[in-house]
Amino acid sequence: MARWLVGLMLFSSVGFSAQTLAEQSVLDMLLDKQNLSPQALMLRIEKQYSGVISEFEIDVERGELIYEVSLIDTENETITEFEFKAKDGQLIHQKVETLEADDKDGLQAVLLMEEINQSFYSLVHKAMDGRHGHIVEAQIDHDLGISYLEIKLIDEAGKHRLAFDIKNQRPLPLLTWD
Repeated sequence: MARWLVGLMLFSSVGFSAQTLAEQSVLDMLLDKQNLSPQALMLRIEKQYSGVISEFEIDVERGELIYEVSLIDTENETITEFEFKAKDGQLIHQKVETLEADDKDGLQAVLLMEEINQSFYSLVHKAMDGRHGHIVEAQIDHDLGISYLEIKLIDEAGKHRLAFDIKNQRPLPLLTWD
């Protein structure tokens, strides 16, 4: 998606920034009721596949909304990357790899989630806590001794970010910014 947004930023029109136009286009796609919501896809993945979702991201390919999801399976020590069509949840691509050293922060957060019996979807739900907006990206991470979920949202007012402490089940005010 980053390449798509960068490409749009190069072509700005009078009175509107290209970034604003790109954000509105993505928001329009997320508002389309024919598409599965990111949360609906998360629930589906958690029921159909073993492991814990560690990352969710949207992308736009040839004008179509695509959901990209990473799933860590601690038992098999693998990370699986998926691409799904937002329209119907159809699997487009799946790639399984062995966990590597750069996956250790996500793995540490996943291990904590398993220990406290939390799913990615439930963390997203708690972190959103009545906030309105559409998920553009959500990712678990571990840094500075804290395992957390970071969510990037978009709504009519623009982009917003928030962070949620996995262990203590509360927002992280120092990492929350709008």
